[in-house]
This record gives sequence, structure tokens and C-alpha cells, in this order.
Amino acid sequence: MIEDRNLSEMKDWAGFLGIILIISGVLSAISGLFLFIVGAIPGIITIILGVKLRDAKKYADELLQSNDQTLLNPLIASLGSFFKIQGILIIVIFAFIVLGFMIILIGGLAYMGSL
Repeated sequence: MIEDRNLSEMKDWAGFLGIILIISGVLSAISGLFLFIVGAIPGIITIILGVKLRDAKKYADELLQSNDQTLLNPLIASLGSFFKIQGILIIVIFAFIVLGFMIILIGGLAYMGSL
């Protein structure tokens, strides 16, 4: 049903990216603590994303070893929550970009005396 080669490649990349995200999240959280407690929040979210990918790698490892198709559900759930968190972050970032443009536009118009 699932090609072992594709699953193995996905597992390797998920493991690698999970470790990178956890390391960068720890560094971000530590550096964010020096600014304010709120500055650590992006680092914590990045750590959570890394853990989700590491979970996906773990379930893919188990699936490759046992070939038990019931392990697909937790694998897909881990990837699904990773994608959901990433999607929410992208929506939030997009909202901040739009808000920033609006503030710049309003500020520019006010500066020029149009408002």
C-alpha cells in the first residue's frame, strides 16, 4: 500500500527538520526571554512544531518495521497538526502584514495632511 522508499525518505526528512526546528526553537526561546517573556512564544511554537515532526518520524519508523497499517492514523495526525499549526501561523503573519501596511498607509496620509 505505501512505498517503503517514499515513507523512508519522508521519515528521514521529518526527523532532520524536527531536530533543526527544536534546536532553533530553543535558541529563539532563550533569546526571546532576554527581550520579554512574550519574545519566547515563537520559540516555544517552533519547539512544538519540531516535536510534531519527530513524532511523525517515530510513527513512520514503527510503520516501516511492523507494516501495521493502523500506525498510519497517528502518523497522519502528527503531520496534520504540524500543518494546522503552520497554517495558523501563516494566517497570523499575513494578518500582521496587512495591518502593518494599513498603519503605514494611514500614517503616511496623516503625515501628508490628507486626514
